[in-house]
Amino acid sequence: MKKKVLFVFFSFISIYFFSQSYNFEGEYKYARILSSKNPDSSEIVLNQIIDAAQKENQLQYLAKAYYLKSYNSYLKSDAKSSLDFAEKALSISEQNDYAIGKALAYRMQGTQYAKLGLLKESSQSLNNAISEVKNDNTDEGHELKGMIYNSFLILLNQNEYGKKEYYSKNAIWEFQKISNITRRNELLVSAYTNMGYNLSEIKKFDQSKVFFKKALALVGNENYYLKCNILHDIGFSFFEQNKPDSAVSYFQKALKIADVYDFNEKKIEITKNLEKAYGKLNDKDNSQKYRLQNLELKDSVAYNQKMAVNQTLSSKEQHFDEKLTESYTISKGLIIACIALVISLGIVVFNSLQLRKKHKKIVAEIYQKGITPASYEEDPQESTEDNKNDENTSVSDIKISPEAEENILKGLKNFEEKLHFNNKNISRYNLANDLNVNTKYLSAVIKKHKNFNFNQYINHLRINYIVDHLKNDPQYRKYKINHLAEITGYSSHSAFSLEFKKIIGMHPSAFIKALEDIS
Repeated sequence: MKKKVLFVFFSFISIYFFSQSYNFEGEYKYARILSSKNPDSSEIVLNQIIDAAQKENQLQYLAKAYYLKSYNSYLKSDAKSSLDFAEKALSISEQNDYAIGKALAYRMQGTQYAKLGLLKESSQSLNNAISEVKNDNTDEGHELKGMIYNSFLILLNQNEYGKKEYYSKNAIWEFQKISNITRRNELLVSAYTNMGYNLSEIKKFDQSKVFFKKALALVGNENYYLKCNILHDIGFSFFEQNKPDSAVSYFQKALKIADVYDFNEKKIEITKNLEKAYGKLNDKDNSQKYRLQNLELKDSVAYNQKMAVNQTLSSKEQHFDEKLTESYTISKGLIIACIALVISLGIVVFNSLQLRKKHKKIVAEIYQKGITPASYEEDPQESTEDNKNDENTSVSDIKISPEAEENILKGLKNFEEKLHFNNKNISRYNLANDLNVNTKYLSAVIKKHKNFNFNQYINHLRINYIVDHLKNDPQYRKYKINHLAEITGYSSHSAFSLEFKKIIGMHPSAFIKALEDIS
């Protein structure tokens, strides 16, 4: 009993915990905050997000987690990992047509490519990023557009201030549209810092000071990466003002943060500027010290960057080869298809020419000799109707007196001369009634003297009539087929065409065309 109670208790607890939905948005925001404080701590949260996202098929958060891992790798100057994670984020987003994920991945690719000196690839990736979210006016859309505009600044040199100002202002405008105040202020820090740095480059120090103050007012004490950036950029401003002592002070503060949190990319930039600042102060020892530190940092990341560049170029080459192979395969397939089409068309044209030749021959014979009479065929309908009256007598066994036979023949001659066979309502019964004979006698005489059953006899007369008119009166060749059918008493276009082809050997329209060719 005790075991059962424990089992039920633990089952209840398990169901409770498993039923609690993982807070993807909250955990992602937490990981993003940690990225600016301590990338290593952020990685722990991101790995948990990835595990949960894979289990619950939350592909959007899976893509965003890989993007953030790419960003963390970028901060630590691990270019290869940064590009690998960005590629994972892009692949997941493309498979699920997730525009935000694609823009994030492209933005990270573009930023890393710029650091590697692959400026063409960087520009393409950043343009791809902005195109994915250009019409997205949500908070996330404005945030991402601003971040991409900031990334474009990496591509520009000191002389391109006009473009720098354009991208910096656009970034500020996009961030100011974000309704979430906390996130808006956090992002405006980097935008204000960039603007301050750009203004310092063109010696507008009073204006740059305004933006640095705005950035310092918004940055939190624990936002280490952004704080490191601001301190460095203020130091740069002082250096440009020819105040190397103040510059060194701010550079050292920035370096202290970068050392603690392993912001290697920033450390390379700071040590380079410390070397220059101490040089202006004629402090050769410190200048040499930071020169060596800078070289060591560059050496430590050089191999990784080289591998990343090689991987990128190799990937592009492979992609090009795949496209080339695909293009070759498609071209080969198209060539084969074209050859097959040409052969098929050749066969069709050949058959068409042979058919026209055959048609001309048939029409020429008809033109000279007329229609070749068909042989007699038993008509099942006639046999059935006659057997109802006399089951023991067939058409072949009927005995008709010479006088009766002569009268039927005269009646048929009159029937043919007056073209009554074109009457729509003509039937064996009606004709027999008009000639005042029974249907058996009529069928027997038609068989003996015309070598047709009744239907053959009527169809032969009708088709022979219309063929004769088509031969001798070109006006008939201009008539539509349904009109020719109407003239000869057929109930439909198809019935006329069927009988015409059966007797002549071709469709009426083909006959008329061939007739035009030989006449």
